[in-house]
Amino acid sequence: MLPLISVIVPNYNHSAFLKDRLESVYKQSYPNIEVILLDDRSTDNSRELLLKYKNNSKTSHCVLNETNSGSTFKQWNKGISLAKGDYIWIAESDDYCDENFLESLMVPFIKDPEVVLTYCQSYRVNSENKITGNWITHTSHFEQHAFGKPFIMYGNEFIENYLIHKNVIPNVSAVLFKKEELLKIIPLNFQPYMKYNADWFYYIQLTCNAKLGFIAQSLNYFRYHESSVIAKANIESGWLKIYKMELQLREAIMDSIKECNPANLKNINEQSKKGNDQLYYIMALKFVNNGRKFRGIAMLLNKPLLLKKLLSHIISKYK
Repeated sequence: MLPLISVIVPNYNHSAFLKDRLESVYKQSYPNIEVILLDDRSTDNSRELLLKYKNNSKTSHCVLNETNSGSTFKQWNKGISLAKGDYIWIAESDDYCDENFLESLMVPFIKDPEVVLTYCQSYRVNSENKITGNWITHTSHFEQHAFGKPFIMYGNEFIENYLIHKNVIPNVSAVLFKKEELLKIIPLNFQPYMKYNADWFYYIQLTCNAKLGFIAQSLNYFRYHESSVIAKANIESGWLKIYKMELQLREAIMDSIKECNPANLKNINEQSKKGNDQLYYIMALKFVNNGRKFRGIAMLLNKPLLLKKLLSHIISKYK
């Protein structure tokens, strides 16, 4: 008997994309799945769409909230608590995937029992299902071909080389989790500064002192539209607030890694500091480019190398 995979579909006001999502879930080539449908008090016709799938033989739960929880991560916690499977897939309601998605992502788990999560490459798609790019560009500044082929990697190495710098797993819909490992960090920690990238924190927690697998095929379709998390971040919050939230998150990430105490902790800490410095420089540069050069300079007064770089930029700009 194949291991059971619990598919959690947390939805809020995604009726326009929900049918594509659900069809891509129920048509998976991997046969042994249970589907957990969750709605967080949508105000569109999502609930009516979900109820059409309630009696499907693969649906184990269809939970329609009477009040909005205020957080998608609360919905994740609810779905995980209901899950009976050995593996968990959080299939966000505005994305969709290839029919071989689950079958492909199970391969690293079969090859290596130490793997705690697997993920695949993703296409970028718009609200009309048009492919507008590929998320491999998100990691193109790392060494050439780093994400051009599949791998199974020690998590500590993955964190030091990639994950401490940025969230190189940009979409949870592309991820399959081993449930017994996910339960170790339940309930999922969520703080206000994690509003846009809490999943980054969870990936760090899971992969430290463990292994992960990557599938280079683009089997996931990560949708970008006006109500997506990325779009909301650009609308709801100013750039300074978002950068400050990321700095807080990066601090929490390092605290978590120190608790995990990987063998390469020193190297990870050094890479984390480089990432922090890069973020400070981006913030200072943003001030300069917005005509507030003294505010930008003030940010880097205790970082002489970055200040020198910024002053060189200012001089070249105002020559």
